[in-house]
Amino acid sequence: MNAGETGGDNVYDTLRDPEFWLFRIFPLWACVPVAVLAAMVAWVVLATTGSVPGAIGAAVAVLVIGLVPIRRRPPAVRFGGWIARRLRGRTDTIDRAPAFDVPLAEGGGCGVRWDGDLLLTMLRIDPPPDALTLLRRGSLSADQLLPITEIARCLDQFDVQLVSIDVIATGARTAGIGAAAQLYDRILGPLPAIAHRACWLVLRLDPVANATAVSKRGGGAEGALRTMIIATRRIANRLATHGIDAAVLTATEMNSALRQLTHGFDPLRLTESSHGLATEQRNRPERTASLREQVTGQREQPEHNEPVTAPRHLTQYQLTAPMIGTNGFAEIWSTPSLSTTVTLRLHPGARRTDRRDDKADTVVLNAVVRFDTAAPLDHKPLPGLRELPGSQGRILLDTLPIGAAEDLGGRDGYRGTLVALTDIAVPTTGCGQLIGADAAGQGIAVPLIGEGTRHVDVIGNLDLAQQVILRATALGAHAVVHTARPQAWQSMVANLAMPQLLSIAPRAAGATPQPQLGPPPMPAAPYPATTVLVYDGIAPTSHLGGATVVEVRTAERDPDDFAPDVTLTQDPYSPNRITVRTSTGTATVTMVTTPDEMHYIGESLAAR
Repeated sequence: MNAGETGGDNVYDTLRDPEFWLFRIFPLWACVPVAVLAAMVAWVVLATTGSVPGAIGAAVAVLVIGLVPIRRRPPAVRFGGWIARRLRGRTDTIDRAPAFDVPLAEGGGCGVRWDGDLLLTMLRIDPPPDALTLLRRGSLSADQLLPITEIARCLDQFDVQLVSIDVIATGARTAGIGAAAQLYDRILGPLPAIAHRACWLVLRLDPVANATAVSKRGGGAEGALRTMIIATRRIANRLATHGIDAAVLTATEMNSALRQLTHGFDPLRLTESSHGLATEQRNRPERTASLREQVTGQREQPEHNEPVTAPRHLTQYQLTAPMIGTNGFAEIWSTPSLSTTVTLRLHPGARRTDRRDDKADTVVLNAVVRFDTAAPLDHKPLPGLRELPGSQGRILLDTLPIGAAEDLGGRDGYRGTLVALTDIAVPTTGCGQLIGADAAGQGIAVPLIGEGTRHVDVIGNLDLAQQVILRATALGAHAVVHTARPQAWQSMVANLAMPQLLSIAPRAAGATPQPQLGPPPMPAAPYPATTVLVYDGIAPTSHLGGATVVEVRTAERDPDDFAPDVTLTQDPYSPNRITVRTSTGTATVTMVTTPDEMHYIGESLAAR
């Protein structure tokens, strides 16, 4: 593939699906066996009865039984998928070649893994500095978008041609399915608001196909590793020219990315059905009776509920060509789920040694979305998605960077030139927490919690601080409140009734969070377990290195004092008007309290 521009009109200047639409309903692998069976039945009937009409009728009956769709799928397809799942259940394995680090000249290392005969490396797309994000229905408004055209140009690099580049983005609207999370999800509505999002590039190189480049760099395994590292760093440098920071992952970071994509489950220990996958349910551990229970014969109530991991249902769909774009991605990220993962795989349209026809300047693109939900999906959530019955387990392995790369279940992708990819971009960072809406009706979101030390000033009434903290718990925050007025927070803490998410620290505790009264909630989305320390009427003295500090104030801090990362200022004359200020910009929004939120912060609102 030529990494440059294509000239003139080309039939592939729009993405083209190589698969005829009728074959998606009646695949040849199912139709041919049914037709052969129908011919055999007709021959048997004709040989035994001599009746031509009977033979024709028997053949038609077999064709009707095998190929007439029932609930959109012919029985032959269902039966073939069942056989394939049974066979794969016995033979599917993962090439668990461990990732290892290759030392770099400037220090550090580059993580590499063998994917069969291919070398695999990963890049992490780092988020830009915290910024205000505008949220509009049907539009991607992330602060940083990754242009797919630039990724496609990286497939062919001077003397090196990569086998494929995967763009993997994962995130979720809320953290779990608790009361606060459901409340916040209703507030978001149709907005494509993903608070935390992670994005990686997965690169694969065939050393044999790049024998010349490998030979120039020493040959053998050492030359192959050097070639792979050079190709990886070229991509990072190219993205840097567009203001996008990409970090080369070490072996440890590659394993961490895999855990984030799988949420810790074993891909080979999933239960596969015709339409999806399910993780195992982990029941509460058996509790040994205490001495008092043995004496009295009465069961005591435990101090807290033991954690239970409910089954997680994974359903994957292929994106149709109209869905691969801004509007389609916005609809996908607006769909409620425990987490959503989008994988785009780019292949060269032709190898360097195969430059015939009009496919030499094309790229093959395939796109798959995975919805992780608490309950199985009976129907596809969006009309632009294509179901993948019988291939869920295979495609999951194909989309993970663990040594199982194929063509996303063996399906051909969409072929197009760079012109066809012009309007395709993937958001790489989350929007943070929704604060309110501006005068144009656009949602305004800003990161308030996250990894590393942060400081947020909330200048205004107590209800504003409580509303911010309530929404933060929906996004994975574990908040500990240090306050001079604990009675003002008690109602909110009692109504939420989740001390592992929100609790009041004793006055004597100072700035040290107290042990949680219950177990932390089981992770349901790719969110960091963030500790938020709230200081209301108490000056913060010290805090944990990885905690977010939220300071409730009544006035702006002194100009000579340090500047917080984010400042929320309430208008004293119009309490619903909030000014949001970060290091990159300022906006004024209207923050509306929903009836559901009134249940938790109603007392503070009444005391305004």
